[in-house]
Amino acid sequence: MFAYTVEPLYVKSGQDVIAADFYHPKNIEKPPVIIMAHGLAALRQFKLVQFAKRFARTGYAVVLFDYRYWGGSTGRPRELVSLKAQLEDWRTMISHLSERQSIDAERMILWGTGLSGGYVLSLAATLANIKAVITQVPYVDGTASVKRYPLQQLSIALKISTQDYMGAKVGMLPKTLPVVDTSELCFMPSKDSYEGFLSILNTDYFWSGEIPARAFFSLMRYRPIQVVRQIKVPVLFIAALEDSVVPIEASRETVTNIAPYVEYHEWDIKHYDIFHGKWFEKAISTQLEFLQQHLGVR
Repeated sequence: MFAYTVEPLYVKSGQDVIAADFYHPKNIEKPPVIIMAHGLAALRQFKLVQFAKRFARTGYAVVLFDYRYWGGSTGRPRELVSLKAQLEDWRTMISHLSERQSIDAERMILWGTGLSGGYVLSLAATLANIKAVITQVPYVDGTASVKRYPLQQLSIALKISTQDYMGAKVGMLPKTLPVVDTSELCFMPSKDSYEGFLSILNTDYFWSGEIPARAFFSLMRYRPIQVVRQIKVPVLFIAALEDSVVPIEASRETVTNIAPYVEYHEWDIKHYDIFHGKWFEKAISTQLEFLQQHLGVR
């Protein structure tokens, strides 16, 4: 086990600044680096720190960042989920770390969960300087996921999303939807999503619970499943059999498209169980074994 330091890191992205925590193990000159960010509508302090600490103690540098409009990063409107901007933020962080002398840029790993799990698959399909990917309960097919949305509420959600999108064009304040709620009119309307999302919150950090509704359209159309055949690096893919956000059939099809580069695990859990208790321990041990197999700490 290694001692490590945690330092603030600020990286320019467009007109804004991305805030990150840079974990660096001591006594390793140029460690491999794991780049991490959260899924839908979450801050880096929402249960990702526990992963970052374990990686750092094992000898990996970790950069854990907030997207623009979120947490310590700048940008307005606050708590906007722009898939385009968030993917740009990933590319910005990858580019920045590629030039950093304190880590081994040739051993760069992308780590994602939920929506960011989809991002890291999309990025690995298009970028050449990625060594490996870890993705847990990834959002792989918006078309498949939207079929689980309550039909009676779907037209209302789409209407609000359209109003928010058009209003943004003329400078109006955002129209928002709850991320989770006890009603069915929110981004993730299942009971286990409501309970699961609340279970990862860190009440020391502000989170309004709502995001601009324009993201609804983008999430419906986002389909990493369509590009994963281009991935040519090792991928660890952990899926949740009882996932109410991502149909298990979509995960299985995605994995088939990544083969033979994928190590696939399918566990009898819900979407957010992987952040807690024995499932977190199983996840982190599985991920560390995967990293040791394909990279290792020199």
